[in-house]
Amino acid sequence: MPRSGPTASDYVMCRTLGHAWEEVPAERPAPYGDPWWLRCVRCTMLRMDYVTRSTGELLGRRYEAPDGYKWAEEDAAPTRQDYRRMLFAEHLQHVRHLRAVRSQREAS
Repeated sequence: MPRSGPTASDYVMCRTLGHAWEEVPAERPAPYGDPWWLRCVRCTMLRMDYVTRSTGELLGRRYEAPDGYKWAEEDAAPTRQDYRRMLFAEHLQHVRHLRAVRSQREAS
């Protein structure tokens, strides 16, 4: 069953490790240069680059964040280290769950 959209875990993963970009077609004409758009496969962040056709020089870049990605107050946003701690805590919880499932199977 396909997911309905990105989760808070996806946002933490991207903020910790960086985005996982894939190319997507530009949905609007470029204000200058040629468009080169990318979308994160985890959190759906959209990156819109505009480059020169002749040299590939980056002329401009914009981002469109998915709903819920941005913090209301940037000063209160966690640091990358904070995100790493959150991600690792999720990882440990997942590992504990897998170990418990394995133990239950072995006991059966």
